[in-house]
Amino acid sequence: MVTPASLLLNQKLARARSLLRRDEAVRGIDELIAGIESYAPKQLPGKVRFDIEVLLQECVNELNRQPHVRDLFKSLTKNSKARVPYSPGQEDKLMPILLLVQKALKNAQLAQQQATEAEQAKRRNDLEQKGLEYLKNGDFSRGKSALRILAEEYGQEPKLLARIGEWLIQYKLYFEAAELLEKAITRFPKDNNAYTLVIECYQAMRDREKIESTYIRAIKEFGRHPYTLLNLARLYQKWNRKEEAFHLAQEAWDKDPSLEEAKAIVEENS
Repeated sequence: MVTPASLLLNQKLARARSLLRRDEAVRGIDELIAGIESYAPKQLPGKVRFDIEVLLQECVNELNRQPHVRDLFKSLTKNSKARVPYSPGQEDKLMPILLLVQKALKNAQLAQQQATEAEQAKRRNDLEQKGLEYLKNGDFSRGKSALRILAEEYGQEPKLLARIGEWLIQYKLYFEAAELLEKAITRFPKDNNAYTLVIECYQAMRDREKIESTYIRAIKEFGRHPYTLLNLARLYQKWNRKEEAFHLAQEAWDKDPSLEEAKAIVEENS
């Protein structure tokens, strides 16, 4: 009779087999070990036990197909044909071998992960250094290209897009900088430096509409802080939108009475 425990064991082993067939060796052996740990053959009827043993054999067969497992046994035994052994009813002998393989696989996975991270870090650094060097030497085309690749490949890193934007601004590449900074704001809406920098770009480009919309977005994102309100009021005053300048300056002054410039804008437009 199939019991809840045997059904759960069957599911674990079936999942292990599936993972191993997809070459997900570490996850597969984790499931296989978990299944064997819960296996109590004496408590199961013969037919159920037979089905479990068939599944176990299939899992071991799939495990022996993994290149890392074959390499491990070759290095341990100097025998290229050595494999994980399994005989039905001898699961207690199988478990120590599986634990050894599990440890080796996880060590190999960690080493591969560390190697990949080191390679990625080197590529990131190379792109950054090349981009900055090209810009410094006046080769803006290659500099922009290197930094664009850096942004595409590593743009999920917090603050990186804003930093690239700042480098581009230093060389007056405002359009390219604004494009990246807009992506930074979309991806990291709490990066207040990106707002400051993109406004600097739009001011250099004299794009009033985008300056205004960026300030409004910043206010929605960070709240109605007095300095932000004053900055927008200052622009409205400069653009001769006096009523809007008055209301924003009044609000900024109410929030922070030390803002003399806000007070001056209020008094000038009263």
